Amino acid sequence: MIEEDSPSINVVECQDDDSILTYLGADDSYIQRALPSETQTMLNESTIEINIHTEEDPHIVKIRQSLNASEQVAFTTFLRARNQAFAWSYADMPGIDPDIAVHNITLKPDSKPIKQKLRKMHPRIALLVKEELQRLLSVSFILPIDYPQWISNIVPVTKATGGLRICTDFQDLNLACPKDDFPLPSIDQLVDLTAGHEMLSLMDGFSGYNQILVAPADQHKTAFITPWGTFCYRVMPFGLKNAGATYQRAMTYIFHDIMHTILEDYVDDLLGKSKHRSEHLDVLTIIFDRLLQYSVRLQPKKCVFGVLSGKLLGFIVSLRGIEVDPSKVKAILEMPPPTNLKQLRSLQGKLQSIRRFISQLLDRCQPFHHLLKKDIDFQWSEECHQAFEALKSYLLQPPVLIPPQDDHPFYLYLSATDHAVGAMLAHRDSENREQAVYYISRTLVDYETRYTHVEKLCLALSFVATKL
Repeated sequence: MIEEDSPSINVVECQDDDSILTYLGADDSYIQRALPSETQTMLNESTIEINIHTEEDPHIVKIRQSLNASEQVAFTTFLRARNQAFAWSYADMPGIDPDIAVHNITLKPDSKPIKQKLRKMHPRIALLVKEELQRLLSVSFILPIDYPQWISNIVPVTKATGGLRICTDFQDLNLACPKDDFPLPSIDQLVDLTAGHEMLSLMDGFSGYNQILVAPADQHKTAFITPWGTFCYRVMPFGLKNAGATYQRAMTYIFHDIMHTILEDYVDDLLGKSKHRSEHLDVLTIIFDRLLQYSVRLQPKKCVFGVLSGKLLGFIVSLRGIEVDPSKVKAILEMPPPTNLKQLRSLQGKLQSIRRFISQLLDRCQPFHHLLKKDIDFQWSEECHQAFEALKSYLLQPPVLIPPQDDHPFYLYLSATDHAVGAMLAHRDSENREQAVYYISRTLVDYETRYTHVEKLCLALSFVATKL
């Protein structure tokens, strides 16, 4: 029986079937555990669906619509021959060999187990939870457990289709775990290395984290409580601290010798690339052979093959170069002037996500940047408004950046004003026209504002050398 003072559970509505939300506390705040949309690999071209299995049991994947007839036949034949690299259900997912990757849950020496109380749940939601538990048990993703030392609560996430996904509030367990310092790839570097290729294929792991097992000795730490009993995870769930590092370590082990040449990887997002479209199936052959060798399975709904451009980690990449995601620009253009600190921070966050496209960003933001300081009354002045509108005007035609090329000379332009320093890194094309590679800037702290102009330029050079 649930105690009267037990906290009640909240149900999160999930419009996107792929969003994973984790409950953070009694203040009804949530955090998206899956990679944010700006860090996911997405499509930027029209596609067609092809069946790579039988008419009775169709398996659908997407290829670029404007491939010529012979390319469509070649891609279809290739993907049919490698149908097993995709998972069409959890039953098709054998999992990565534990000798290659397993998730260990290491605890801090002074940590003490915490058992969360069962949160109240509406009977209708409880029945949906039961159905999902049965599904997870049927594919051996979870196991029943008795007398666990750690107990977490679940957060039911309703899907747009009407179903329900079980997420887990691992907040207490995560606080007891030290950080795994295995590095995630640099987003800027991945984008730079992808732009300038003639053909791309975008791929995503099927239920990515669940392809890796939790170490048997640590499975009991993932225990969670429901009205139907206590269970623990056999596979690595979303929401666990260091799960991303574990998955990235596995992908680096599997693809290390082809990364930054024909493949880029960011956690469970994979991108195959070729300088010439005629070579692309050769590239995919190497990647798919590796996927099959290590039992990594792809999510067919999130894959597209043979495209010329796509959204990668929040940027549009193509042979032409690197472009800002129009949805990010639209979000800023449609923003009204901020009326409080929260809205201003939201604006600053949006600008930071596209900072490499904006010359002298912090100098442009200076009229309202000081409003972020502590103990400052929020007064949106006419000067702030003009700076805000000037930024919007700039973003109506943002520049197309080109990736750095080692066989071309670099040109570095430095700038220094009363409030900020910045730089533009550029190349010159075959017609001797300059094209920007990167814009970078930073605000001057109090004592730096008293530097001479030459000293500020030296500071800018030091800053650029450190950051680029």
